[in-house]
Amino acid sequence: MSAIQYHKKGFSNETLLQLYEQLVRPRLIEEKMLNLLRQGRISKWFSGIGQEAISVGAACALLPDERIFTMHRNLGVFTARDMPLDRLFCQLQGKKSGYTKARDRSFHFGALEHGIVGMISHLGPQLSLAAGVAMAHKLNKEGKVSLAFTGEGATSQGEFHEALNVASVWKLPVIFLIENNGYGLSTTTNEQYACKDLVDRALGYGMKSAKIDGNNIL
Repeated sequence: MSAIQYHKKGFSNETLLQLYEQLVRPRLIEEKMLNLLRQGRISKWFSGIGQEAISVGAACALLPDERIFTMHRNLGVFTARDMPLDRLFCQLQGKKSGYTKARDRSFHFGALEHGIVGMISHLGPQLSLAAGVAMAHKLNKEGKVSLAFTGEGATSQGEFHEALNVASVWKLPVIFLIENNGYGLSTTTNEQYACKDLVDRALGYGMKSAKIDGNNIL
């Protein structure tokens, strides 16, 4: 594997330091939560270690009031949107002072004051919701976009294709971000789709697409 080439031109040292801090923060929280998992103090944890740059990069690229539809490995979105860490930890440990008031301990929550819309367990439906928010932006002529995360496994669901189709036909200001970590639960990518890259699917809808290195925030 070749080394990642970071093209720093155009970024100030201050911006680079801020991005680095944003990457470190979710990693430290991840390590803490994994320790709690090993100690039996929490029941489960969906780790996003190694995927921090995707979440942080997307959150930092959008305006603070533009909606982001997250998944269960997007801790970096929550930290990059400056969510109070004390309340975030209360949520992640199932305490009443968390966002869901102890009804949930994982990432099935959002915080509209931070522009984050919570997920549900099965991935895919958040794409249609993001398209709906984008439609509202367009009708109100707000000049904003919405962004929805999804996994490569969810691209095999019907709702993925429905969302892409309506977004393309209505020319909605929405970004669909596919995180491809190679496995949809236990299903590998070569067992799931025949195209070379998932971005190729955008061609069928007349949409622009790009494939980027998810570990390179620049």
